[in-house]
Amino acid sequence: MFGFEIFGMELYQLLSFGRQLGLSVAGAASLWAMVFLYLAHNKKVEDSAGIFLTWIGLRMRWLVIGGGFMAFVMWSALTIILPVSAHEGVTLVTNKEGVLSAMNLMTPLYILIAGFSFFALVQYKNPYILFNSKRGVSWFYITTFVLSSIAISYYTDLRGLPANESFFHIFHGFHSLFTLGTVLCLDFMFLSTQNAPFVQKHIFPLFPQISKVIWVGLSLDLLSTLLIFPDAVALTPRFYFAQIVVGVLIINGILLSGIITRRILKNIKEGHIERSLRWERFATIAGAISITSWLSITFVDHFHYMNISLDILFGLYILVITTIIVGHEIWNKIDTRAEKLHIDM
Repeated sequence: MFGFEIFGMELYQLLSFGRQLGLSVAGAASLWAMVFLYLAHNKKVEDSAGIFLTWIGLRMRWLVIGGGFMAFVMWSALTIILPVSAHEGVTLVTNKEGVLSAMNLMTPLYILIAGFSFFALVQYKNPYILFNSKRGVSWFYITTFVLSSIAISYYTDLRGLPANESFFHIFHGFHSLFTLGTVLCLDFMFLSTQNAPFVQKHIFPLFPQISKVIWVGLSLDLLSTLLIFPDAVALTPRFYFAQIVVGVLIINGILLSGIITRRILKNIKEGHIERSLRWERFATIAGAISITSWLSITFVDHFHYMNISLDILFGLYILVITTIIVGHEIWNKIDTRAEKLHIDM
């Protein structure tokens, strides 16, 4: 039943990717929700900005809940299927026994993640019970961030491994909170405020600072690669694909956090709504590239024996970017909650 394999990819590797994706989203959403609530409640921003930061911070709970449940479901399957994990074009592959041992060791942690997610879900009508305090400190977000950070970093048994290999595995797991998870959080914020320029002018100024954290995550990923032996790099299509996409990410990130964000804010401030909408379309394209790039890198990292050619990989890459852009436009047409600001807190 679990012998499914196509293009060198096996089912348990797909489940491992899903586990990392869920933890990335839950951990990153917890992190940025904590930051927004702290800024809003400790007078680090003006009062009007604090209102909208609180709103988006509380709305982040849906990402935490969704990511937490996804991670738990994938972990549950992985403990049965016996996983293998690999990362970004390197041949240092964890063995099945090591990953299974780590999954078993982390059993209480994943149960806690699922428990917190369920508790938050049933309390959705009164989120202040879970997410807020007079000092802007959220016990829920702090706890879910810590749990997600440990779970995503410890995906193979590190006991007995040399220090350089241990750090390699930890960084290659943890950086996803700063990269893939944060990128998806940015997109969530962009979608949540796309019809509300008065909200964007308070939230968008934070985007360049958030983007810097993505660069930190990329640095952790590159640093971890330096901690392994040079001959561990496998010069395969998936490796070249990952490295080219990293280059695309760097260029795209500079444009998105730089000129595009500045132009949107400038036009909003000056009241040029039509111009702002035009630049938002550029932001939609850049955001789709960013999301697809990090998803792609994380995805191919899990399939060490993938035998898909480079041209097919990039064909799929472009197809996913196009799909996300179309999805953005559809969402923008049907979602009016941000425009009416029916704050579902």
